[in-house]
Amino acid sequence: MRKTSRFAAALAAMVLAASGCSGAVSEPEIELEGVELGSIGLRGGTLLANIRVDNPNRFSLRADDLRYELFLRGTGAADSTWVPFAQGTYEEEITVGGRETAIIAVPVEFSLSDLGGAAMSVIRTGRFDYRVRGTVDVRTPLGRREIPFRKTGTYLATGLR
Repeated sequence: MRKTSRFAAALAAMVLAASGCSGAVSEPEIELEGVELGSIGLRGGTLLANIRVDNPNRFSLRADDLRYELFLRGTGAADSTWVPFAQGTYEEEITVGGRETAIIAVPVEFSLSDLGGAAMSVIRTGRFDYRVRGTVDVRTPLGRREIPFRKTGTYLATGLR
C-alpha cells in the first residue's frame, strides 16, 4: 500500500509540475526581416529570406522544417493580385539560445522566367513587392509547436523598405 501511495504522490507531483511548466514556455517570435538578392546569373539566382527568431525563454530552442511560400505582386497598372513565386522547406536545424535572437538566411532559388513581370519591374524601377508566409516547427521541453510567420514588403535594388 505504501509503495502505491508514494507512486500516486509522485505521479500527482509530475502532473502538477508539467501543468505548471506549460505556462513557463513562451512561444518564440518569428518574423521575416526582409529579402535580399543573394546571387544572380543569366538564367536565375537566389534570394535570401532573412528570418528573425527571438527566444524569450531561459532555455535554448531548436527548430527544423521551416516551410515557406513566397508571392510577388502582379505588375499591371492597378494589379493587386499576388502571384505564387516559390515555396519550399528549409530543413537545416536552427538553434536559438535562451533569451537570444538569431537571423537565419533561408535561400530561395528562382529562375528569371519565373519572375515574369516582376523581373521587368526590377529592371525598370529597381523594386518589387513581395509577400511571404510560412511555419516553423519548434521543439521545446514540452514538445513540438508549429509557429506561423508572415510579412509583406518591398524589395529595393539598394536595400529594403
